[in-house]
Amino acid sequence: MDYQKAYENKIGSASLNINKAVAGSKINCRLTYKVGSLGIDDSGGLKVLFRIVSDCADPQFEDPKSDNYVAFSSTNKNVQIAVTGKSSGMLGKVHERPWSKGFVLNFSNDSLSEKDEVYLDFKNWRAQTFCEKTFEFKILVDPFATARFLELPHSTEMEIIPDKPEKIVVLGPTRVRKDETFTFLIKLEDKWENPCTALNGVFAIEKNEIVDLPSETKFNNGKADVEAKPLMESTCYINGSYGTLSGVSNPIVISDNPRYLHFWGDLHGQSEETVGTNDINDYFNFAKEYAFLDVAGHQANDFQVTNEFWNKINETTKKFTRGGEFVAFPGYEWSGNTPAGGDRNVLYLKEGMPIYRSSHALVDEFSDLNNDVLTVNELFKRFPKKGVITIAHVGGRYSNLNMHDEKIERAVEVHSDWGTFEWFIFDALKKGYKVGVVAGSDGHDGRLGASYPGLGHFQTYGGLTCFLADELTREAIFEALYYRHAYATTGAKIYLDVTCLENGRKIGIMGDELKVSKSPVIKISTYGTSPIDRIEFYGEDRIIKTFYPPLETTEKKAIKVVWSGSKVKGRRRSFNWKGNFKLSDNKIAALEYINVYNKGFVTYEDNQLTLNGVTTGGTQGVILYFEKSRGTLEGVVNDRKIRINLNSITQLPKVFEMGGLDAKLQIYQTSLSNIPGKMELEFPLKNLTKGIHPIFVKIVQKDGHMAWSSPIFLASWKNL
Repeated sequence: MDYQKAYENKIGSASLNINKAVAGSKINCRLTYKVGSLGIDDSGGLKVLFRIVSDCADPQFEDPKSDNYVAFSSTNKNVQIAVTGKSSGMLGKVHERPWSKGFVLNFSNDSLSEKDEVYLDFKNWRAQTFCEKTFEFKILVDPFATARFLELPHSTEMEIIPDKPEKIVVLGPTRVRKDETFTFLIKLEDKWENPCTALNGVFAIEKNEIVDLPSETKFNNGKADVEAKPLMESTCYINGSYGTLSGVSNPIVISDNPRYLHFWGDLHGQSEETVGTNDINDYFNFAKEYAFLDVAGHQANDFQVTNEFWNKINETTKKFTRGGEFVAFPGYEWSGNTPAGGDRNVLYLKEGMPIYRSSHALVDEFSDLNNDVLTVNELFKRFPKKGVITIAHVGGRYSNLNMHDEKIERAVEVHSDWGTFEWFIFDALKKGYKVGVVAGSDGHDGRLGASYPGLGHFQTYGGLTCFLADELTREAIFEALYYRHAYATTGAKIYLDVTCLENGRKIGIMGDELKVSKSPVIKISTYGTSPIDRIEFYGEDRIIKTFYPPLETTEKKAIKVVWSGSKVKGRRRSFNWKGNFKLSDNKIAALEYINVYNKGFVTYEDNQLTLNGVTTGGTQGVILYFEKSRGTLEGVVNDRKIRINLNSITQLPKVFEMGGLDAKLQIYQTSLSNIPGKMELEFPLKNLTKGIHPIFVKIVQKDGHMAWSSPIFLASWKNL
């Protein structure tokens, strides 16, 4: 019997005087700890812990008049209580992950006896912004004053529930066959983008000439799945409303007989069994029912995956996979340190495969220790020749691209909750690797496929991957990923089609390796979820052509001011932005935020704009609507002076480099409209030199969302 089992029933209990809290709200509650039969010795202690991924406010103990204050007391008035936490200068983790957030109470001057009570009163404490069925206050006790803590066998908990609805979201498939009925989703979300699961009612649906729709539909648990029948070949957007709220869907492209359909997935996240939120069944259910995904994966850090949980992952992916409906991939994240190879997402085609861990850091069973592999090169050697794919990932331990296996590692991740990492695909292509691109969330908040940053460590909305496949089966999606028939987005369901033509004939699509004897033509077709700012055409890591859509001809003007980039490649990548702008000889008529989820980061008053933001590779910014095109925008950003005449601002970005890892401020003109954009074009490639040429495109939208195609790898005729 171990130490925990020997004493856990003698260390007391805890209770909470509330059982629910609204996400992101400020609450008052009392946590009571009742001392067990062991008591607590003088100089013993108590830990109060929360999950490391929770964005609940850090408690403070110094100012009772300020928010997030925690007062503490005991029925034993002789006991003195001292507290150690983040607000008092504590550095590092309070406890081992995932319970790394919290504080420690230290008792002195007397001992605590059985049935004594310790009270912790939380005042105006901000709850976490995402929903959780069992938000735990995990209590650990040091009864013998040895600094060896014991965990209460039953944690006290409350449920985090959604706030009132503030947003309506409409999600449909991206490409459908003309003669097939399809289903789309309408859902309500609160201000933190949690589905309003307690609401029932009726959505109104706007009439559409392209598809046959009901005029309204009942919804339960905050959502409705609605059937629609195409009436013609075209592209449509579906509009839904609820009271004063309205929303428009992603583009739905209806074709007579498309070669490939578009299936959306998020391959990367974790549930509460490791470092995530809510259990693995809730995790996949959310992805399917509320994120409206076709494909999902589970990527728990290997060093926290017990054999029991590995079996559970496999059982759950098998249960959720239904051909034609939903595909769930078994897998894990190999989580070695960067010098050993760095994080790799491992996806298996089938269940029942082994897990090769980078370590047993948080796994206390060692019967399979010989299966550990200490470098990613050794990992590649352990894998079978077929049925497994790895994806290079940028997270806490970014992938070391000096280690690579072209037959196993088929993609790199360019966007996630951690940020945007274009440098990753650039580095891979410069090394000559033939890889595609994917995006995901690496979500830890239980919202796979719809992962918002909230107020925590992650600063970016999670990404999505679109797989081009002829059917929704695990085999077809795996094949699409293997052959790089996929594109990545920052979370918007943008339609993108990139093909290669020769003599007017289609010879390949994104991801293909092609031999071209003459000058090929790249054909691009895209429908946005917002107006399109531009299409950037890349050869390896270099922009070789940029295409802009025409803008409105008017005296009024919309100017986009965006800041992006990171400090470094690793975990401490946050790049801080601080500045202000003042407008003269004009007036700002309106302002829109771009990826600014905490509106306090950007403020506007009396023609003055103040920014105080953070980027981790992604993009933040604002769109300023001016009453006229003249005037001067002048200010200072990160100690750099900037002065621009508005009439000199065009669609071509004015770029101000700020150091770090591609950190920059950009100012350029964008559309006055918010109607989703469309662009179709052909670009001939001339005078290709000898060698392999990776060609891909990037879509930049007005609302800040982006998409990247996987490269087409062209071998020029001089290389045949």
